[in-house]
Amino acid sequence: MKHTLAALVLFSAFSFTAQAKKVVTDAIADTDYRHEFSALKQQHQTRVLIDRYHQTIYNTQDDSHGAHAMLDIMSRDGFKISYTDKTLDLAKVDTDILIIHGLPNDKITLDSGAVFWKSPVSDKELDSIVRWVAEGGSLFLTLSHFPGGSGARPLLEAFEVKFRDGYAYSPKYPSFTSKDGRCSNFFGMTEQAGLLKKSHPLYNLGPKVEKIDFHCGSAVFRQPQDVVIAYPKATGNYNKDDSFHEISDYYAAMIAFEYGKGKVVVTTDQGMFRNFIFTFDEKEKVYVTITSPDNDNGNLFVNMMRWLSPHIDPAKTQNNKN
Repeated sequence: MKHTLAALVLFSAFSFTAQAKKVVTDAIADTDYRHEFSALKQQHQTRVLIDRYHQTIYNTQDDSHGAHAMLDIMSRDGFKISYTDKTLDLAKVDTDILIIHGLPNDKITLDSGAVFWKSPVSDKELDSIVRWVAEGGSLFLTLSHFPGGSGARPLLEAFEVKFRDGYAYSPKYPSFTSKDGRCSNFFGMTEQAGLLKKSHPLYNLGPKVEKIDFHCGSAVFRQPQDVVIAYPKATGNYNKDDSFHEISDYYAAMIAFEYGKGKVVVTTDQGMFRNFIFTFDEKEKVYVTITSPDNDNGNLFVNMMRWLSPHIDPAKTQNNKN
């Protein structure tokens, strides 16, 4: 079954050019999609907890959240999935991996009419998550643009991750580019282009990753050895009001690093592992995320989850042959 979304915050606001102007009219959650890979034979029983307490994508409990492919891959690869609708107190939860997928700020309007934005992560939750990771937990944190994802800034700062909450743009490797030129979809992010950092051990735990489709992310940076996917050199970052902010040679689209005894993965594209199909005004359907037959986004997700697991023996993944 394919589920059509009436409104999709992540995608529906963008219009794109590819030879001629094209406008996204629909985003379809392709619930029939099934990523093909060889699942692990070892019974690792890694426990995954997904945050449903905050306004993450999983607040939508039907298939319209577009997470079907991720959930299916985890289940077939031996991960045990559960959800929480309670404040994140990891000392009271028995899990190995925490997934926070999109974390928008809370909008607070004052009596004067002025507005300010506040992270929904409480001091108690922040302390709990950071201590839990340091003691051996693993965190997968997916970001988006202001305000959808910016609420994670306290967590990022705690893990020494710098965050650029805008739209990353480069004229290199684009497929669809927004009408105002501030947002690129990097089809063909490859090792040859210097964007897939295959020296990172994350790439060695599953099927091969040769090409990644990455849709209009924000940007992070930490240490060079943490980079899994880099943006091209001289990538620009645009503010939420579309004004130009800065250019950098060091922006990353995805990073993964150890913190104490635990691990953290941060991605800046909410959609890179979700099973959506775009329909343009010319009725052309474009597979831009994990459902595309021309990328390895699904393979990267397999690798990432195995890297995050404290129970998977790298020697038993047979060097990319699983």
